This record gives sequence, structure tokens and C-alpha cells, in this order.
Amino acid sequence: MSRGIQHDLHTFATGLIRRRGGLVDWPSPGEAGTAVLTPELAAELHAGEELVPLTGEANGEGICVNLATSFLETAGHLLEGVPRVAALRLPDAYLKRGPLDDALGRAFSWLNAKVVIRETRAVEIEYHTWSFHATLRSEDRWESTVAVTVNSQSGAAVSFPDPLRRWDFEPGVSGGIPAQDTYRQAAAEARRNLLSTASGFFARMDSRLERDCQRLRAYYGALLRQAVAPKSRRQKPAAPEEIESKKRAVSLELQRKLKELESRYAMQGTLQPIVLVRTAVPVLAVILRVHRKSARRLHTIYWNSLSKTFEPLSCTACGRGSFAVAFTNDDVDPRCRACAGRT
Repeated sequence: MSRGIQHDLHTFATGLIRRRGGLVDWPSPGEAGTAVLTPELAAELHAGEELVPLTGEANGEGICVNLATSFLETAGHLLEGVPRVAALRLPDAYLKRGPLDDALGRAFSWLNAKVVIRETRAVEIEYHTWSFHATLRSEDRWESTVAVTVNSQSGAAVSFPDPLRRWDFEPGVSGGIPAQDTYRQAAAEARRNLLSTASGFFARMDSRLERDCQRLRAYYGALLRQAVAPKSRRQKPAAPEEIESKKRAVSLELQRKLKELESRYAMQGTLQPIVLVRTAVPVLAVILRVHRKSARRLHTIYWNSLSKTFEPLSCTACGRGSFAVAFTNDDVDPRCRACAGRT
């Protein structure tokens, strides 16, 4: 194994253990090191104890960080569910020039306020593209990936190309915008997108549930008719109390079976973040002066140099991006049409 690979493995193992809450004292891969592990991490690494030696030798004691051992396979299990992060940037882009009033009027509808452009300026914005592994479990299982891009400054979910497929993006440096600032908005948007992305799966499960419910009702209906009908012409009809008792028993059993079906078809979903790509892009920031009754406030919208369009304003109530915007009376907060109608 080359020294370069040894160094990369040493750096990777040290960072991984520290990321998972452990302490590492390991100067170089050619020397012996020591790690202090949390009980959970010790169990996942099959270390047996919380204070373990670290070595780059395949047959060494403790945790052997070497391609000849199972370390990478074990590390892969540790990294499941941990977002992978990349940083990219677009070095140059065309930004719209000239008056923007007409373009702004075509893009946005201001429902209850007067809005004018105060100024525009070229800025660089970091976009966070979150990729999620989506899973739905019912009587059957559905899996897919869902990607959502959020403007880290405005918090709006926007249309954005796959940054890992763009030839004009180059390696960049993260601008330091905390990932948690956009994660919640991205996850909420991914959940909303999931309803349409998996609409076929939802429809299929609903159809199966309805089919199975109809079969149960038909079966227990036939069972009830058989239970209350005389078995022969000579047999006397059952007493009304007996018939009613049988009806109740069959009805209760049917309801129990229907609840079992509902439980079996109950939908459970998970969204697991797998990749975060931070992309710095030149955009045009448009500062708006908003007049709502006697209140005044500045808001910023962005003209995206990739899509060549304005990005939506994020509703402060539901988080959805909107181009038909109303504003609250006192705080002049943006609201989408639906949320404005509920206030």
C-alpha cells in the first residue's frame, strides 16, 4: 500500500472517529496511535473496549486501518445516514442589466402592498442542494431519491440544475452557511414533493386497499346470509334475537378484519439525507421597498443567473415559495395566497 493511500486512510479514520464523538492521538500512519471511543462507537467498530490502539498495519492490534482489513466496510456502515458534503462554484455568469420593473411585474403579483425597487447589486449566493433517500412502506415498498435546492440567504426552495452534472462548475470552498439553516426547509419541500413523486404508489396502495376491503365485505356478507338463513325448508327460521346476535358477531369480526387491513396498508415514510452540495453562484440581488398600510420594510429577491428568472419569496408561515405574495400589517412578512387567506 502506497504512502499516499496510507496518509488518506489515516486522515479519514481520524476524522471519522472524531466526528462520531471519539478522541484520537495518532501522529502518523507509520506510528502506533490510540483512540478513546464512546460505548456506541466501540460497539459499532467491534472494538471490545473503549480505549483501543490504532495502527496502519494489517496484522496489528486494535483497529487496523488498512485496505487488507475490513475497516473500510465497517466505516461504510458508520457513514450510513451521514450526509456527504461537496463545495462547488460557478466562476462567472451573465447577470440581467437594465431596468427590472417590467420583468418584476410579470413575475410577481403583489396582493395587498405597494412594492418598488430600491436598488440592485451583484452578489454571490450559496445554494444548498440536498439529496434525500425517500422510502415509503405500506403493504408494498417504494424507494427513490428526492433532490431539493434552497437559496441559503432567502430560504426559498428554487429550481436548480443538478450541480454534479454541470461542466462549468468548479471546486469551491464552503461559505460557512450552516447546513442546519437550510436542512429544515429542504426536508419540508422534499416531503411536499414526495406526494407528487410517489403519487402512483399512493394510488396503487389505495386501489389495493379498496379491493381487499370489498372482498372482505363480500365474504362476510355471504357468511351472514348463510348464518341467518334456514339450512332446509323444514327448519324453522331463527329467532329474531338469534339473528341479531349473529349479525352483531359478523359485523364485529368484519370491523376487526378491516382494521387489520388498514394497519397493514398504513403508510410509513422516511427521508434520509445522503448528499449536500454547496454551490456558490453569481446572482442579482434586488432590494424591494414594501409599503403595507403605514408599515415599511425592505425585502430582497434574487434573479438567478442559471435559470434566468426571479426566484420566489418564501412564505414565513408555511415556507413555500410564492410569486403571488401578500404582506402582514405590522411586520410586513411575506405570505403566500393560501396563508394570507387564513389570517
